[in-house]
Amino acid sequence: MVLTIPPYLLTAPIQQETIRYKWDDWDEEGVEGAIDDKLYGRLKTLSQRANVAFTAASAEWIVYRFGRLSDDSLPLQCLEAAWAQMIDGAYSVPWEFPDDKTWSGPVRSPIRRAMSLVADAINEMVVDSDPALMAAIISKLVEHLMSDPKPYQSWRERVLERLDRLYRLDPAETIGDVVPREAFDPNADFKPEQTEHMVNQFLAGLNYHENALLNSPTTMLEKGFQGTPYQFNIEKDRQNRFEW
Repeated sequence: MVLTIPPYLLTAPIQQETIRYKWDDWDEEGVEGAIDDKLYGRLKTLSQRANVAFTAASAEWIVYRFGRLSDDSLPLQCLEAAWAQMIDGAYSVPWEFPDDKTWSGPVRSPIRRAMSLVADAINEMVVDSDPALMAAIISKLVEHLMSDPKPYQSWRERVLERLDRLYRLDPAETIGDVVPREAFDPNADFKPEQTEHMVNQFLAGLNYHENALLNSPTTMLEKGFQGTPYQFNIEKDRQNRFEW
């Protein structure tokens, strides 16, 4: 599977073909502007998996924003791998988005920047550092790229309220529970007890033959994966967290 578009994005009026923002391939951070310190503070109260998931979900806004202007499948493959890596790092090879002239300009370069932030968030989680910073940066990037940032801002507030209720940071166990992609649909009646079922549905839809970033079951086991590849057991995940 290559990720399907979430219902809340299908109804968001963000696919304008007009480019109304400034962009500079040589000064991306300067164009984006400083992060929102208040937002960053909120994100730091969430688990690391919640921050990685929020970064990936925000990146989906950018990819869908440019859906009519860039039809390359690589960003969706990267996002698919990222959601799998949030479940367990063994699901994907370490990846970096291409940093060359084919991903330059006011459309493809912002997509590359978003994918790089997602990869950085995953790396921050793996080393038990600060994926919340990547989440704050990508949020600023999304606001900059949208002709009207209000739909994203409204979505962000609603999902952050949900994440704050369900996925608070535990200083003794910073990774936290897996956050299903469905948790980012503000219109869905999401319940955390559905996590195991939702994650298994997601894993069942992955195809490592079609997405070269995904590892085969054999490779996963060789990497020391604990359990059955492409099957998720939430209790076993909780037992194995400190072995990541």
